[in-house]
Amino acid sequence: MRIGIDARKEWDGGIGRYIRNLLQGLHAEDSIALMHLWVKPESERLNWWTERLIPHVEGAGLYSLWEQVSLGRKVRKVDVDLFHSPHYVAPFFLRVPLVVTIHDIIHLIFPRSPLHRAYARRQIGYAARKARILIMPSEFSRREVIRYFPEAEGKSVSILHGLEPFFSVGPTANDAEIQRTLSLPETFLFYVGNHKPHKNISQLLEISREVFKDFPDLFLCLTGNREDENEAVYRAARRYGVEDRVRFLGTLNNEALRACYRKARVFVFPSLYEGFGFPPLEAMACGVPVLAFRVASLPEVMEEGGILVDRGDGRAFYQALVTLLTDEEAWHSWREKGLRQARKFRWDRAIHAHLKAYRSALRDLPV
Repeated sequence: MRIGIDARKEWDGGIGRYIRNLLQGLHAEDSIALMHLWVKPESERLNWWTERLIPHVEGAGLYSLWEQVSLGRKVRKVDVDLFHSPHYVAPFFLRVPLVVTIHDIIHLIFPRSPLHRAYARRQIGYAARKARILIMPSEFSRREVIRYFPEAEGKSVSILHGLEPFFSVGPTANDAEIQRTLSLPETFLFYVGNHKPHKNISQLLEISREVFKDFPDLFLCLTGNREDENEAVYRAARRYGVEDRVRFLGTLNNEALRACYRKARVFVFPSLYEGFGFPPLEAMACGVPVLAFRVASLPEVMEEGGILVDRGDGRAFYQALVTLLTDEEAWHSWREKGLRQARKFRWDRAIHAHLKAYRSALRDLPV
């Protein structure tokens, strides 16, 4: 099988993690004879040229009309059996079967502007019509896409992501040095993700204010910088009077991320909308109890591995936090539940499911 993949978002948050693991898994499969990848000009994959993996530069801007035209023309010049777009922007003018992964419809639920919403609706609608197979990372996302785009129902499949073995409970020699470099507090709550409104960090800060009253040595550590999303999180921290108890850790590489997970007392994830949700899964694999709201795909991903409270129920979130901070037996119990849940997610299973979807697309059969 010869496939083309748009890999330009390989370092873009959760989508990037998906792309990197997808490429690695597919490259190890004997049934993949050749992979053509379209990457950004600065991509490290330009140095990965092999007999089975051929990278191409695509300089068109992401989320532009020109990228669909330019990429489509370039794909037509190579010999592939199908093309996989790992996010909802699908190229024009393809002559081969198209597979598209739609991670979520966040831009329709929480749009940055009416223009962004209109753009996302048009692009997802085009992908839903043109693709032979649509892949979603959860059954929740699959149902959401069908709700907005009914034409997706007969051609969609949910394939849960895997989890990299890198995220594990066993400490490494570098953990302590990383923790010192980041000046991590002795006891802290940890959040991983961006600072967009649907991540609901403002409510987390409001809840933290109450928890901090009872735990004077407790801090909240967040990935991202104070300036992210126009300093909205920092301004909220000041509004709640907790700015001195909040640490912004910036952008963390995998090794630093793992060290923070292992050091944290509780992983908190107040998000109101997720198509999948890598951070709670990574936290569970690293042995930290997870607390989140029962929303979107999170019950599907976390199941009984973490504490889920009703959407927006700040009081229940607060009470669960206090329990995890004071009850060692409960803390260890949730730690073990999380470890068991994390073991269910394997990339080899996800890769084989993708191969099955590719074969269905080539035969023009339902998944």
